[in-house]
Parts: sequence; structure tokens; C-alpha cells
Amino acid sequence: MLPQPVKTHFPSVFQLLISLFGLVMSILTGLFIFIMLKVSSSIETLPDTSFQQLRQYAWLILLIALLSLPSLVLSIRRLARLPQEHIDRSSLLAASIAFLVLISLLVITYVYPELLKTTFVQVFFTCLAVAVPLWWFLELGRYKLRKGSNQRFWGLVNFQIFAGMPLIIFFEVLVIAAVVVIGGVWLFNQADFKPFLMTLQTQLLLNPQDMEKLTEQITQIFQKPGAMVAGLMVIVVLIPLVEEILKPLALWFFIKKQWTPAEGFTAGLACGASFALVESLTAVLSVPQGDWLPTLIARVGTGLLHVLTTGLNGWALVSAWRDKKFNRLGLTYLISVSLHGTWNLFAILYGVNNVEFSLFSSDAGIVKASPWVLGILVIGMLTTLVLMNQKIRRTQIPPAIPPLPVETIG
Repeated sequence: MLPQPVKTHFPSVFQLLISLFGLVMSILTGLFIFIMLKVSSSIETLPDTSFQQLRQYAWLILLIALLSLPSLVLSIRRLARLPQEHIDRSSLLAASIAFLVLISLLVITYVYPELLKTTFVQVFFTCLAVAVPLWWFLELGRYKLRKGSNQRFWGLVNFQIFAGMPLIIFFEVLVIAAVVVIGGVWLFNQADFKPFLMTLQTQLLLNPQDMEKLTEQITQIFQKPGAMVAGLMVIVVLIPLVEEILKPLALWFFIKKQWTPAEGFTAGLACGASFALVESLTAVLSVPQGDWLPTLIARVGTGLLHVLTTGLNGWALVSAWRDKKFNRLGLTYLISVSLHGTWNLFAILYGVNNVEFSLFSSDAGIVKASPWVLGILVIGMLTTLVLMNQKIRRTQIPPAIPPLPVETIG
């Protein structure tokens, strides 16, 4: 009998390429920013705040590059036909201890903020502060569930960070651009917009440097109820529609695999945590130092949202492919979008006290209730994560073998 040819595992090849691409591009991007900052500091072309923020992003990109290394090593091991390690043990206890340690560290840094004066230390600690809660949500959701191999987990993480995130951003930009174009067409047809265009043309011809008055007029246009409603619709409806369909994008590449719903759920949790990691890190590092801790705390709830909704959609996707339960997929997607939109709406309302927002007064009942609604949503999402874990865990237990009839026992 002739020996069978050894087939190359093409998903591992794809994973290897994604990991290499993420590693190389992240290192080159981080180094490029550092070089540009060095040049800019010598000619003093950037304000201090922009200089500091760009330096933070450079360190962040280099730290994110480290996430490609486990995927890179594990895919090489698979292609070299070395044994693969499966994630069988639970890390919930370790994640819980890390969460408690993180809370202690946050208290220390709040009392002694000078500990975070160094840019690298601040970025590194921010990465820990964002990643540890996400790790805890991930472990809580996949507790005692079938998780698959380490290679699969890190492959999902790398795909989400280095391929899924750019695609999501690309489609979100397309959606925003479409809204801007439609809004621009609508504005051109408004009678009160034509005088503004004539003023703009005159200003550009006579004194293009004096644009302060025009800037105020533009700000007033975007503060009109129609423009604010359009912006609210983008944040509350369109962005959740795009993100909830694309966050579990990595799972589409396994459409022919015979995954179980438990594996779909845990894979979705990994994709959601990876998405939330990058989104939350960029959000926390973009705020002033005084808003660092409140933003970090707020992003914990947002991270839980992304972990839960992507886990639910991963579970529903595998159920649709495996058991033809397409109604479950559609209903789960709508629930995820609704939950995401509700969270975004009340997060915006919670910020009304700090941002001028003409649609709602800071004294409005819905604005005052927003912190309570966000708190209820966090409790509800956490409860749903635990209940889903228990529900899926029960389906993993094989049915008990019925006892034999008495007359057959002998």
C-alpha cells in the first residue's frame, strides 16, 4: 500500500501570513511614528499634547505587535506537524486574581499619579487595565466549555486585530461618508444654507485666513436638530449594524468545519474581546490625563458588550450552519444590534452634562436616568453571559444511558 501524501494545512498557512503581516506592519508603523516625532521635535512643528499622544500610540502599536507572536509560533508548529496543545483547563481563577490585583493597582495610581508619568509605563499599564477585565469576561463566558486549541484562539485574536478591525473601520467610514453625502445634498437644497455658501465664497476670496466666523457658523449648522439626529442615527443604528455583522467575521472562514455551538460561542467571545481590546485602548489613550480613569471604567462596560454580543452571534452562526437554525441567527443578530444601539444611546446621554447637545437638556429625565440604565445593562449583560455559559454547558453533557429492563439483567 502506497503511503498517503501529507497535506499542507492551509488555514495554518493563512494564519502564519496574517501573523507575519501584523507583526511587520505594526513594527514598521511604530518605528515610523517615532522617527516622525524625532524630526518634528527638532523643528517644533507639533504642540506638546499631540506629540505626547502620538508617542503613546507608537508604544501601543509596538505592544500590540507582541500579540502576533503566539499565533506565529503555533502556526509554524502546526505546519511542522508538531503536537498541538488544547485549552482544556480553566483560567477563570487566574483572571479573577488578576482583576483584584488590577483594582489595587488602580487605587495606587489614583493616589500617586506620578507613577504613570513615563509614556511607556502609562501605555503599558493602560494595556493591562483594559486587557484584564476583558480576559475575565472571556474566561467567565467560556468556563468549562469546549474551547479548541491554543492555535485556534490566537488565530482568531490575530485575524480580528490585523484583518477584522481594518475591515470594520473601512465599512464604517463608507457608512459615514454615505451619510455625509446624503446630508450634503439635503443641505444644498435648504434655503438658509445658500447665504452661508455665498459668505464662504466671499471669505475665501477676500481673506481666507480669517475663518473664525465661518467656523462658528459651521458649528451652528452641525448643532441643528436635523444634523444631530443624523449623527445619533449613525452611532445608535448604523454602526451597531456594521459592527455586529463583521465582528465574528473570522468564523465565516470555518463555515465548512463541524464546530459545536459551544466552540462557536467561545470563538465569538475571543473575537469580541480582541475587538474591544483595540477599540478601548485607542479610546482611553485619546482622552486627557484627567479623564483617563473615568474613561477606563466606562470602557469596561463597552468591553463586556462586545464580548457578549460577538459570543452570541458566534453561537448563532454555528447553530445556523450546523443545525439550519437560521431564525436563531436572525433573532440573535437583531438582539445584539438593539443591545449595542441602546448602550451607545445611553452612553451619549450620560455625556450630555459634559458636551453641548441641543437635543436633550441635562435636566431631562432620560439624561438623569442614563447612569442607572447603563448600570442595569451591565448587570443584565453579565447575567446573560453566565446564563449562556450554563445553557451551552448543559448541551455538552452526553445524555445518560437508560437502564436496561429488569428481565434482561442476568
